Parts: sequence; structure tokens; C-alpha cells
Amino acid sequence: MERIEGFNYMPRGKPNPVVKPGEFMFAAIGFDHAHIGGMIKGLLEAGGTLKYLYDPDKVKMDIYNRMFPQAKFASCEEEVLSDPEVRLVAGACVPSERCALGLRVMDAGKDYFTDKAPLTTLEQLESAKRKVEQTGRKYAVYYSERIHNEEAVFAGELIKQGAIGRVIQTIGMGPHRLSAASRPDWFFIKEKYGGILCDIGSHQIEQ
Repeated sequence: MERIEGFNYMPRGKPNPVVKPGEFMFAAIGFDHAHIGGMIKGLLEAGGTLKYLYDPDKVKMDIYNRMFPQAKFASCEEEVLSDPEVRLVAGACVPSERCALGLRVMDAGKDYFTDKAPLTTLEQLESAKRKVEQTGRKYAVYYSERIHNEEAVFAGELIKQGAIGRVIQTIGMGPHRLSAASRPDWFFIKEKYGGILCDIGSHQIEQ
């Protein structure tokens, strides 16, 4: 796999635990985008404990079980959501389905960590905002090019310190190559992935 193939690229961070072993249990649901691997790794590097993996596709389950053998195969989504030990659920299902999963996760009293793009419609945005207000839970988004990129984090620190002067302009040189042959069909259906502005556009604006 080439590093330029963004669909499957998994960032490699440095372990920096902020919790003790077993103190922060999390689970992963929905493996339609390979970003889920980077999301799980980032949580593990921060000291989290991966308790469950779940996707209705057994082939995907087998792939991620080989990557993270310490996790248990959940029999269904409800097994994960009903477990009081699980404090956060990470998910990378098809973008149009991410909000609905997040609503169920927050209703279960857990925080939600979703891949980008976190939503595909303004209606979903309003639903997510209402649910956050109702439950007090978090709806966090994995924008890997900033939060899982040491160069971007370091540049942000330099800016805050005033080490490189006043920033007047930034540019984004993305996206990476399309690599269409390696992408699933849903990636080319606007109702599923939200359109290019929703996907790559949100990446660049967030950065």
C-alpha cells in the first residue's frame, strides 16, 4: 500500500498514555473506512483499552481482529452499547450512517468518536447538536491530517508560542491521489458520502 493512498493510510503515533491500563474502556463499531484503524491506534497510544470490535461484515471483523487481537468480538451493536464499562465508541461506518450511530451511542450514555466527515446533511447536524445538549455526551471527529499528524500539531504549538510570527495565510496541498480502484462503491454516491465539499472540503477547512 502506498502512503499516498489516503483511504487505507494509518498514521503511526508515539505512545503517550494519559490514563492507567483498564481505566478508559472503548469500543469500535463500523469499519467501512480504514481510518478506523488509525482511530483505534490513537486511542490505544493515549492509554485506552479496546474492549470490543463490531461490524456486521465478518470479513472486516476478521481483518481488524488480526490487527487488534486483544479485543472481543461483539455479537451485535447492542452488546457494546449496553456495557457500562465502555465509555467511548469509535466509528467509521458509511458517512451517511455516522450520525445515526452517534445518536444511539450518546443515548447509551457514551461519548462518540467518528471519522470525518461526521455528517452528510444539515438535518443530521441539528439532530447531533440536540442530542449533545440532551445527554451531555461528546460528539468528536477524527480529522487525521491535524489531530494525528505530529507536524501539524507542532506547527500549531509554534504559532501559539509566537515563534514564527503572525500567520497571515495557510494553504492545503491536498487531497492525495484518488486511488479509485481501492475505494468502495459508496465513496462515489453523493447521498452516501456527502459530496466532495462535505468530505475533502471539511478536512481542509478544519485544518
